[in-house]
Amino acid sequence: MCRPVVQPGIITVSIFNFLAVWNEYFMALIFAGSDELKNVGIGLFNMVSAMKSVGDLGGLFAAVIIVFMPTFLLYIFLSEKIIAGVTAGGVKG
Repeated sequence: MCRPVVQPGIITVSIFNFLAVWNEYFMALIFAGSDELKNVGIGLFNMVSAMKSVGDLGGLFAAVIIVFMPTFLLYIFLSEKIIAGVTAGGVKG
């Protein structure tokens, strides 16, 4: 069980770590050999490439929204914790 002072910092670091892993592109592009190991960023890039040649902008925008939603929902539900974690070391006065 962590102390109440430490909790916003742990949540903030967890959120930033999730976003870094979720949005990682170059490391997955370099080291992922098979399609099963590739992450969402590479899949979105492949979909953008395919949709440009077909001209299906509706499918392209739907893919972008689907990839964007977990990050957006994470921020909406934990925005107070993010702000508390970022400003925890601030000096009042």
